[in-house]
Amino acid sequence: MYKEAKIPAFGRGIPALLAFFIPLILVAASLTALWSVTADSLDGLNSKEGWILSSLLSNVYIIRAIQFTLMQATLSAVLSTALAIPLARAFATRQFRGRTAILSLFGAPFILPVIVAILGLLAVWGKSGPIHTGVTSMGLGDFSIFGLGGILLAHVFFNLPLATRILLQGWFSIPAEQWRLVAQLGMDSRSIARHVEWPMLKERLPGIFALVFLLCATSFTVVLALGGGPKSTTIELAIYQAIRYDFDLDRAALLACIQIVLCAGLAVIFRLISKDHDTGQSLGGTIVRSDRSDRTARLSDGLTITMALAFLGFPLLAAFTRGIYGLLQHGINMGDIAPAILRSITVSLGACLVMLVISLPLAQLSIHVRGKAKRLVELPGFAIMVAPPIALGAGLFVLLHNHVAIDDLALPLTSLLNGLQAVPFALIILTPAMAQIKNNYGRQIQHLGLEGPSAIRLIHWPLMRRPVGLCLGITAALSMGDLGVIALFGSPSEPTLPLYLYQQMGAYRMDQAYGTGLLLTALAFAFFILFDKGLGGRDQT
Repeated sequence: MYKEAKIPAFGRGIPALLAFFIPLILVAASLTALWSVTADSLDGLNSKEGWILSSLLSNVYIIRAIQFTLMQATLSAVLSTALAIPLARAFATRQFRGRTAILSLFGAPFILPVIVAILGLLAVWGKSGPIHTGVTSMGLGDFSIFGLGGILLAHVFFNLPLATRILLQGWFSIPAEQWRLVAQLGMDSRSIARHVEWPMLKERLPGIFALVFLLCATSFTVVLALGGGPKSTTIELAIYQAIRYDFDLDRAALLACIQIVLCAGLAVIFRLISKDHDTGQSLGGTIVRSDRSDRTARLSDGLTITMALAFLGFPLLAAFTRGIYGLLQHGINMGDIAPAILRSITVSLGACLVMLVISLPLAQLSIHVRGKAKRLVELPGFAIMVAPPIALGAGLFVLLHNHVAIDDLALPLTSLLNGLQAVPFALIILTPAMAQIKNNYGRQIQHLGLEGPSAIRLIHWPLMRRPVGLCLGITAALSMGDLGVIALFGSPSEPTLPLYLYQQMGAYRMDQAYGTGLLLTALAFAFFILFDKGLGGRDQT
């Protein structure tokens, strides 16, 4: 009788134990430290030792931070999801030259460092940008990118492509036979929307909304750069301010606990409602819609795609051109920027190592266990999802600041937290690839008696190098551009490249900031290509 092949060495023993317990221990230790500080503060509150009077304004501040976090995340999710519907439908319906390139451009905001994208948005929508100039010249008011409007603008910039790509897959999941039946019946657009598109949308929209809401509720860099004042402060920004500016660990711990509870609830909701719509079996084929073949529909879809391309493309182009100008005008001060680059590379490579150590064994374990044990294996990934980097970093700060110099551990802690945050993304990529190897080659591996390094070298690595390279590329690029964790732990005198760029923005050295942003973007994309194409190579399957 056929028996399954042994779990590869990287999915059992010490590697598996480390992958399972490291995230859980870190999250548990952080939560314990946060709760300890919060409980002490609440004890002082209940015993009326004067803490209530001194923190009254702080409590109002906390309430406002919670309200603003929920408001901006809700509005961002509504806008991103609503705008993605006509855009995804246009891409699904129309075939044209350059379509693949445009869809590839839609992946750029995911890899692009957040702080560089903000520079691009400032160049287009800022006070000296063409949008602000045009609005004010027409007497329509003094539009400002700072505050709620700018935060929503940036969140839609980052999340509209993500929502569009997910919805596009939803349209492609509708069997071609349904479209042919629709054409034969002569159904109009309203009937198609009701009977064909809406069943797909009602299954996917709640999950997309929850995902975008979670991403926006834990957004830090966007709010830090575009918040514009106390009225536009989210929970994560309030945690950062409590630690770095006020050194109020009581308030930081309370905020971090609130943020973790919020993220845990959102993660549970996201898991419950993000289910795929079962559209049945299909023989394949392209989407042909006679109801959208008229001139008006073609113009509408073309205008939708053009406006989305302009919305995403102009800030990227502006950041690039301003970066070229900044480098040509001011050059590069290698004495200042070279150490920052080296720190960013160190953080990025460290994050990649952490991601691999955690995600490879967890992905391998998850495909070899069933039932309740499978839920147990998923626990570390869930723990990482409910503990956003700033909240987890606040717990580690509280835990360590009395014992070590936090500045000395800034780079290792940043690598650790960035690597952990990449694990859920890596599991999404690695787990299906490993399951495919198990299903397609498990019996051959057993019959050949391949175990240990031989199985990894001959079977697993050739088939896994592409997804592993993609995971490393994403982790390296995201970590290279991270500002949140290093802003919490890092020293202003020893910045990484994103922190150095933010310091230039704070000093109003915008031309130099655009030049630094171009270098940061080049590094992020270089590392992504190095891992994704260099290590991953061509598809080995």
